[in-house]
Amino acid sequence: MLDFSVTFLITVVNVTFLYVVLRKILFKPVTKFMEDRSARIQKDLDSAKNTVARAQALESEYSEKLKASREEGMKIIQAARDKARQEHDEIVAEAKAEAERIVATTRAAIEEERRTATVALRRETADLTIRAATKVVRENLDSERNRKLVESFLETAGVS
Repeated sequence: MLDFSVTFLITVVNVTFLYVVLRKILFKPVTKFMEDRSARIQKDLDSAKNTVARAQALESEYSEKLKASREEGMKIIQAARDKARQEHDEIVAEAKAEAERIVATTRAAIEEERRTATVALRRETADLTIRAATKVVRENLDSERNRKLVESFLETAGVS
């Protein structure tokens, strides 16, 4: 039994020695390596979270700028439409005013020409009447003959 206890004691001493040696040589470096690795992984995860947060912030900023740009574009388009509509209305109003002025001028010219023609026609009629009366008086003919003479004169003058 003593042999067993000595073997057991030697095994315990060997295991303890092996544990201490392995702990110094292997466990501490492995543990340090694992801790360093965990720290690097945690650092990379934190960096990734920061990158995601920055990307989300940039996306949000981009979306806001895009929305503002669209709104500004719509305002510019609406302003251009309003300006074009206003210019169209002004051009149409000017064209109507010009057309009314031309029509009024033309009507005035036509009225003046009508008055001039009426005056000329009256003068011509008066001249024709005086000539006819002069011929009738010179001839001193009877009334039937005077009537035929006036009708003949009017036919040669072109008055029906």
